[in-house]
Amino acid sequence: MGTVRLTQNEDYKPSEESLARLVALKDRPIDYSDIPENTPEEIEIMIQRAMERRKQQKQMFSLRLQKSTINWWKSLGSGYTGIMARLLDKARKHPEWIKTCL
Repeated sequence: MGTVRLTQNEDYKPSEESLARLVALKDRPIDYSDIPENTPEEIEIMIQRAMERRKQQKQMFSLRLQKSTINWWKSLGSGYTGIMARLLDKARKHPEWIKTCL
């Protein structure tokens, strides 16, 4: 069985027709008959594989920041390091942001 990966296209705007079709489906029952049930053991294996894959995709990195900057980031609450990572990933695609800091 293959894996489906979904990436968000920030430029994509669904049409009114697409949105209307989705709204029309909201009360329709979902047919799960073609999906096999997973045993707790199978679910545990999937979780372990997902965790291993995630560890392979990310690497620990450290940098020095002013204490006030660190406190500001921490004030965003749980998950602030993920927000920082997403911001850095976006910055890669916007070299003009980097030029303003050089």
